[in-house]
Amino acid sequence: MAKACSLPNPIARLSGDGIAGPLLLQSHIDVMPANPERWRHPPFGGDLVDGFPWEWGSLDMKGVIAMMLHVILRAKTDGMASAGDIVLALVSDDESGGDQGGR
Repeated sequence: MAKACSLPNPIARLSGDGIAGPLLLQSHIDVMPANPERWRHPPFGGDLVDGFPWEWGSLDMKGVIAMMLHVILRAKTDGMASAGDIVLALVSDDESGGDQGGR
């Protein structure tokens, strides 16, 4: 039996005309555990070092997620008529197997 995911999997759907299949925009929003002993700075401290964030997962997929959010929000705001639905899925269990998110 699959282990239940304790984090939400945000999913949004912008309906299209139904002429074409859906477009899936998918990414993950979780990070893997980090061993603090292997880091020069605390892995979950969010320290800025030389102008860059130093944190486990601080940059992983965040730019891609921002772009996908912009796409779906812009399509909605502009009243875009898409041939198929646009589905945004942000999964919370990519690093633990994807049984509750990606699957």
